[in-house]
Amino acid sequence: MRKYGLIIIAGICLAVLAFGQLHWKNISQTAGVEAREAAAKVKEMEKEEREALIQSLKPENNKQQPLIDYLHYKSLTQDRVIISLVGSNGTSGTGASKTSNSWAGRLEKSLRADRDDLETLSFINHGHEGYSTEDLIKGKKIEAVIQDDPDLIIFENSLINNHYQSLSLEQTEKDLESIMTKLQKELPNAKILILSPNPVANGKTENSLGLNYLEYIKASEQVIKTNKWSYLNSKEEIEKKLSKKNMRLADILTNDNIHLNDQGHYIWFEVLQEYIKLMKK
Repeated sequence: MRKYGLIIIAGICLAVLAFGQLHWKNISQTAGVEAREAAAKVKEMEKEEREALIQSLKPENNKQQPLIDYLHYKSLTQDRVIISLVGSNGTSGTGASKTSNSWAGRLEKSLRADRDDLETLSFINHGHEGYSTEDLIKGKKIEAVIQDDPDLIIFENSLINNHYQSLSLEQTEKDLESIMTKLQKELPNAKILILSPNPVANGKTENSLGLNYLEYIKASEQVIKTNKWSYLNSKEEIEKKLSKKNMRLADILTNDNIHLNDQGHYIWFEVLQEYIKLMKK
């Protein structure tokens, strides 16, 4: 009798265990379904939020958006974001102790750090020391930029070298129009920002044509204004920074009084960084 009692108890225990396993299995399955449904809802919400962000950043809906928002939009809608730089000494980093200390090097690092989705940003530098606008055209450096298929072009107008090489103002204006026409024709969807070069110590010194550096800047600005191209007068903005920091121009130039040292490149970087984050007027 006792033997049968033990068997019955064992049977009951096994039944309880089986029922418990089945119960927990059902609970686990239910929890798994609920977890998957919750994950799907989160994923759908993230997708909707992403789509809403893309729509809010669309360039055609934001004619005055900062360049950083334009780059953010590009990063959300394509695999790569490409920025191409073209110009002369300032762009190549002349005067900086190393590439990472140039305005271009600092800008690249800053943009990557500013937005997680810009970590894969491609920064391509076509800065050529000693090049005038004529050299950029004859050396097919504009074609090299076009080959990059960039989303943003930062073009440093090579006016220091135009002045040094005594190119005429007419030739300088013609070169600027030629460069911009080619870029706009071949890259209709790219943004283009024109920069003036940096300030120099003897901006009023005349070349063999009797022209000074400031006259080259003024002549170019007239063409830029007429065509309504995006433009940043780096010279003036750097000078404003110097005034605010109570610094002299000599403090940021190398011994040749033309090219920027590390401190000068840093100030130029600050000017560009502020412009890129600025809402256009």
